[in-house]
Amino acid sequence: MIEDLLREEYFSLLPEIRKVVWQLEAEIRFHTLQILHSLDHYEQLIVKSRIKECESAIKSLQRRQEGRVFNPDRPQDYSLLNLPDLAGVRALVFPRGRLVDVDRCLKKVFAAWEDNPVPDETGAALAFKYTGYCRGVSDKVHGEYQVVPMLVGLFWEVEHSAMYKPDPSLKGIGTSTEMKKLKGNVEDALMRFEAGVERFVSENG
Repeated sequence: MIEDLLREEYFSLLPEIRKVVWQLEAEIRFHTLQILHSLDHYEQLIVKSRIKECESAIKSLQRRQEGRVFNPDRPQDYSLLNLPDLAGVRALVFPRGRLVDVDRCLKKVFAAWEDNPVPDETGAALAFKYTGYCRGVSDKVHGEYQVVPMLVGLFWEVEHSAMYKPDPSLKGIGTSTEMKKLKGNVEDALMRFEAGVERFVSENG
């Protein structure tokens, strides 16, 4: 089965995936250290890393195929190396004004990486996302880093399990028009809260 071949590939790549995520996290922590030290007491910057799990990686690759199925006659067409996010790092930032500072700082370091922002319901950038290779570590495994508003990022950790990788009892929730609208409403409310905090500080600081 193609899935079995991909599982073998995953575990052969795992040591290299770990090296990429360790390197990427270390670089992001180092280059944002000055911003971290300059934060006011209410501001936050947290860097978190994750390695995509085997079954999640296989399902992610499958979703990218026509009809969301693998062609059993062409196993050579499929490789987990085509995924951009086997090794991922997320910088959670509060409030949004600091998001721009972190993004601008990291863009200078990862200037060659591909920019693929995460849009909100209106198409505007909700978060920043970049993919590329960690020089000197791997020229096969992509790394991905995101710069995300903290409140939205923490909400995504819940939403991801409920809607993106739902339990069988929640089948179909990710395509539900009502749930997509509710998700957008939550993100909008969280962003408005951040904007309110920044406005209050500006007017009363």
